[in-house]
Amino acid sequence: MTDTIKQLAEQGIHCFESEKLLKFEKQMERFFRREYERWQGNNESVESYGISSFKGEIAKKETREVSVDHYDEEYRVYLAFLDTQHMAYTMAYYGATDESPELDDITLEQAQINKYKLLAERADIQDGQTVLDLGCGFGGLSKYLLNTFPDIHVVGINPSEVQTRHIKNQLIAKEESFDDTRFKLFTEFFDDIESDVIEDNYFDRVISIGLLEHVTNIDLLQKKISRILKTGGKCLHHCIVSLDTIPNYLNSEESQMGHYYPGAHIWPFSEPKRHTTHLEYSNSWFVNGLNYWKTLDEWHKRFWLTIDQLYPECISLEEVEDWNKYFSLCKTMFSPNNGKSYGNGQYLFIKK
Repeated sequence: MTDTIKQLAEQGIHCFESEKLLKFEKQMERFFRREYERWQGNNESVESYGISSFKGEIAKKETREVSVDHYDEEYRVYLAFLDTQHMAYTMAYYGATDESPELDDITLEQAQINKYKLLAERADIQDGQTVLDLGCGFGGLSKYLLNTFPDIHVVGINPSEVQTRHIKNQLIAKEESFDDTRFKLFTEFFDDIESDVIEDNYFDRVISIGLLEHVTNIDLLQKKISRILKTGGKCLHHCIVSLDTIPNYLNSEESQMGHYYPGAHIWPFSEPKRHTTHLEYSNSWFVNGLNYWKTLDEWHKRFWLTIDQLYPECISLEEVEDWNKYFSLCKTMFSPNNGKSYGNGQYLFIKK
């Protein structure tokens, strides 16, 4: 145990896999298990709880800027815990399924590659296509596609200053595959991009990872995607979902996650499939939550392995506590019921 970890423990902030933190995580896991059991089999529409994914703006203007704040945390924190190859800040795929919840014994780096490979297969991405990486994060999917398919073209959209600065400084400036003939970056919200910036029927594929949680009007998002997709083009969404409808997850202000993601929604797995006005629904997959539990557990471990470099030079005492609670809270949401109640949904749509 380092001096830093001892100092933090004296302040009531307990490190990864410490006895006191494990006790807290077990308590939280029991809480979420009871919540999932309470709402098990609930297929009530979100409208019955006063929420609609068919109305309003794509994302509420009053909360969307605040929600980006989480992604604009100190860059060195993300460097400390994300995978070293793609800096993916979403679920990695360790092979766990509802039928076989065992996790593959692989690195975080390989598990993130496995996720991108799975998404590319399900979206039927082919070399030579033009792909929109919608909400592109630190550019992980774009990097994977550009390095995997030598003739593919990718457009990334992301309003986060920290993440797009990484793309510009570490990928565009240094990676040969990110030349300006194959990759273009828009540093703004998708709903703010005017129709004359991206022409109609431009993309073969649109991929979003971790976007629908921040979307209020999925129908309007689908309409905008339909405009820029070619006929026969495909759209694949990947987002956190609950298997059943859990009312207080529909509005982040009513759950503990509102502190980290203001204005966010955790949709029930069935919700995105309803949005077929502008794109035709083709297929969907529920990705077992143990994959995200393992991802978060690895992030949590790496965060504490680098805590001597992060605190106090880079982040404050309050920020250490905030990140520590974030990892523990998120992990315990995914682990109950062997990951069958809360995980990720993947949704494939086609423009006819």
